[in-house]
Amino acid sequence: MMRLIDRLCDLLAVLAGTYLVGIMLGIVISALARTFNISGAWSSHIFTFAEFGLLYIVMAASPWLVRERGHVFIELVTAALPRKIQPTFSRFISLMCVVICFVLVWYTWGATAKAWKFGDAEMRSLDMPKYLLLGAMPIGFGLMGLQFFRFVVGNETLHTGEAGVHE
Repeated sequence: MMRLIDRLCDLLAVLAGTYLVGIMLGIVISALARTFNISGAWSSHIFTFAEFGLLYIVMAASPWLVRERGHVFIELVTAALPRKIQPTFSRFISLMCVVICFVLVWYTWGATAKAWKFGDAEMRSLDMPKYLLLGAMPIGFGLMGLQFFRFVVGNETLHTGEAGVHE
């Protein structure tokens, strides 16, 4: 099951990166169009897709970052603990992350369902059903929770127990 989740997280990370490149190209095209006095309704949509895309990018890439330990966290406390306590402390922190992620899944799922039920829309240059925007959050937080859970029960812990930058 975790292999399937890992492949899904890999795919979402690739899609997030692709979307980021698309946003960059859209902004460059929009800037060039303004420079050459080329305008149209499409140019305002670029920024709407960029705004929506930032949430999609974060929610799509975050589970992969958790798995790869690529997100920002501080090892100062972990490094100060005795070696025997470090794994237990790291698993406790990972468990707290799981709990927080699944509380956020519950909350964002409720907001998404409410937006679906009432037909809410996000009004920008391009109207978009709000559930399409909010729906990325329960999926992203759910996958992050599963990735943190692997550090609770797996062989590896989230923290190394060494303070400082390790790249």
